[in-house]
Formats: sequence, C-alpha cells, structure tokens
Amino acid sequence: MGESSNSEFRRIGQGFCGTVWAPPLQTQNARAMKREDGGPGRSLDNDYIMHKEVLTYLSSSRAKVCVPTDPQLVLPIDTTWWDQHLSRFPKDYQQKCKALVTERIKPFPKAVRDTIVELYCPEPLKPSIESIKSSWSNEDCLIRPYLGRRRPLVKHTKFQSFSLRNFPLHLDQFGDLALEGIPYARIMAETLAQLYWGAHVDANDVEFVLAPPRKDGLDGETSIRSLATKLQSPILGEHTIWILDFDCCKSMPFDESGVEQAVAAYYRNDPYYPRPGREKILDQTLWKEFRDRFLEASEVIIDQKSPEARLPPLWAHEPLNTIAYEKDSGELRPGRWADPSAEMQRDLALFSLGIRQATAGNLATTELFMAVGKTIETNVLKGAKPMQNKFRL
Repeated sequence: MGESSNSEFRRIGQGFCGTVWAPPLQTQNARAMKREDGGPGRSLDNDYIMHKEVLTYLSSSRAKVCVPTDPQLVLPIDTTWWDQHLSRFPKDYQQKCKALVTERIKPFPKAVRDTIVELYCPEPLKPSIESIKSSWSNEDCLIRPYLGRRRPLVKHTKFQSFSLRNFPLHLDQFGDLALEGIPYARIMAETLAQLYWGAHVDANDVEFVLAPPRKDGLDGETSIRSLATKLQSPILGEHTIWILDFDCCKSMPFDESGVEQAVAAYYRNDPYYPRPGREKILDQTLWKEFRDRFLEASEVIIDQKSPEARLPPLWAHEPLNTIAYEKDSGELRPGRWADPSAEMQRDLALFSLGIRQATAGNLATTELFMAVGKTIETNVLKGAKPMQNKFRL
C-alpha cells in the first residue's frame, strides 16, 4: 500500500455512515478508510457495491470526473488486514468493524488553504486566524461546489469555529476564487447522465468535491486519471472534480419510475447542481447549460431509436414541474398528508435517514429543545414527581 507500518491514522472526516481515516499526508499512495461506526440505516456493503458499479462504468466512458479507485471492503473477520492496521487507530477506535478502503483524495495545499481562510474567516475569529491556518484538521481541505445555492445575506455571524473540511463554496463565491461556473455545471450534468443511463445508479446523496488531480500512472492505472478534466484557477491552481460516497445510492429502473427516482435524488442531494426557476441571470444560464449538456450526453449513451430515448427529456422537464410544488410546500397544512400527492411521497425524507438527507431533522430537534426550555421557564412542571421515565403532573 505504500504506507509506513508505524504511521498512525488520523481522522480526516466523519459522516452519518461512520468515521474516515488516513495515514499522514506525506505517505505515498495513501488510502482512505471509512469505518462503519456511525448511525443505523447506512451500509458500507451498499457503498462498496455502488462504488464498484460507478467506477466500472465511468472507467470505460471517458468520464470527466475522478472516482477514488481500488475500493476494498474489509470485514471484521479479515484478521490479516486488522492485524496490520488496528494498532494504528487511536485506542477509542481499536475495534474491528466493516471498513471501506479506497484511494485517498489529496487535499489542497497550504497556500490555497491560507487564501480561503483569509477570504472567509468570520470577523469575530480574525484574532485567531493564524491558529486556524495552522490547525491540523484544516489540512483536510476539500471544496464542495454549490452551484444551486447562494450564501444567505447575513451581515453578522455567530460562528464559533471555521473549518475547511468539505468547505461549502456557494455560487456567489465562485468569482472570489476566479472560477467560472459553466464548466463545472457541464461536467456535473454529463456525469449525472452517465450515472443514470449508463451505470443505472440514481446518484442519491453522492458528493462532488474539488481537489487536486491525482498523479497520472498511480498504481499503473490511467483509464479515469488521464481523461478527467483538469481545471485551472489562479487561487486553487490545477484541480478536478471528484465524486464519492455512494452508500445511499440505489439501482434505478430504465423507465419512468427510474426518472422519478432520479429527480427525487437530485433534489434531496446537497445543492451541487444548478436549479431551474431562479430569478438571477447567472442561475438561469447555469441551469440552461446544465440541462443542455445533460441532454447532449444522454443522446450519446442511449440509442435514439429506442423507447428509452424519451427518458432524458422527461428528466430535464420534471424539475420544472417541481417548482410549482415547492412554492406550495412552504405553507403549513398537515391535513395534506391525508391524501399525499405523488410529489409528496417522492420527497418524503424520514428523520431516520440522517440529517444530510432529512435536513429538517436539525430544525425539528432545535424546536423541540426550545419548546422544552419554554415549558420549564413557565414553571408548569413545579410539583411534578418522577414516575420511572415519565412525569406525573
């Protein structure tokens, strides 16, 4: 693996599925390890299967994105692997579990990280800017390009921390880094078309990140590496788009139900993709470029004389139909669930899916805490006596 046998692993990330670890950055051909030690309902088995399917198809389809290569699913009973690696985890994580091992995506170098900190560090934290720059956790800097979202117009911030891990780069920030949104939109559109119609994967909750390109010829493999588009920026330098995290992906049927499944995943994901129906000219331009490239790429993949040729235009039109539904969804009318529409059933996201897919979970939890606090403040519980796990008023 090209790793020093005595180098300790450090945590480089954490998601609902589990924690992510890697050896020191200077390790040659370093691998990343995602442990299945997170919340319920996520599966590294599915992550591994979907990762392999995506990697196999994109490796043969001139993909313009990078996918971490050589996925390996490690089981708790794989004693040879754990005997070599378990002691390199911190003591609190020296338990055998399932782990997904892949190529590590290299983070941006320090000069890039320092520039981002100087540009976006909140004013209250400016006195600590040098410690933020030198923070070991900020060495793991990958950038999430959010073409479908702008920053909220908030002048004052209450941020108590600043992190470069999975740093969200909103559309209104692209100009700060001398980036043009159209190339990124077109690459994402083409990749989605390849995932839908080639790999038959719905791309649910996948991540797109900007990071330095891999070095050609690593492990002797060149299929994806030499074809992934290398983008340039005076601030970020040479970089490319990577796609990762496939644990929530599902296979999709090659019919109208598959289109509905893909559209639902499109809206549930983080706002990487441009959105239709926006007012600003740039948003409209990006959506048109995204849609047009999606349809162009789809025509290459699908035989235009086949019945399935109708599916890509159906997908491209469906987000427009969703706009009217979104405008109505802001009104509180619980009674609508007595007879839910197809769109409501499609977009239902249970809190058990985790906060990345069911983002309202955070809001609901906050409202619950506030309600409990107000209840206590009103002294309504005065005189209550504990009765096992209940209160008797």
